[in-house]
Amino acid sequence: MFGLFKRTKLEYWEKELLCKVLMKLPKEYSTLMNQISEGLIKGVLLGMGDIPGYVAFTFNADVLRKYDRKNEWDFKLTNIKVYDNIISDFVSFEIYVSSGTISGYSLGGGKKHNIDLNKINVSNFKKEFIGKSDYDRIADILDSDEKKFLNPSEVYSVYVNGKEYFHVRDLEDGDFFGIDDKKVVYKITHDPLQAVSINKKLAEVLNAL
Repeated sequence: MFGLFKRTKLEYWEKELLCKVLMKLPKEYSTLMNQISEGLIKGVLLGMGDIPGYVAFTFNADVLRKYDRKNEWDFKLTNIKVYDNIISDFVSFEIYVSSGTISGYSLGGGKKHNIDLNKINVSNFKKEFIGKSDYDRIADILDSDEKKFLNPSEVYSVYVNGKEYFHVRDLEDGDFFGIDDKKVVYKITHDPLQAVSINKKLAEVLNAL
């Protein structure tokens, strides 16, 4: 009975939170901002699926047709932290994208929120493909020797200064070797946070460690 009275309207703070977060992300996600500003989101659905704190969106069909991309992989933007005044602490915030359109979000903490829109941390955000591992995304560019020396479980996506790299092997002190989608090898450091290309082939780097 109580489910009949669940809200279906996107609240103002939800829209503002989505926009504030997306504004802090690299430009490649600006299309998601465009979707919101053009009225893609018609309302919300609560209690959908088994993701804690998940809120699904309903859509305006005419805007959906403009942005829907059936051939694109679903993904979510994770490792985003927002500050909740109710618990006086940061909570996790994830944005879900399906077939190229923003499809929902999840927010950690309790059932009620009072989010401080000026306290948003996206410094460690990650793009995680749903149903496809990061290793699968680069497998086609790897040769047999590289696959032999590379552990798929060690491969994950990371963004440094707005560019995506794929972690391939840890170094000491939290630094690591990574590659881009052209298979250029980089040494990626945390202090300072930077990616510096090195004049070595991937198989050479992997075989030496």
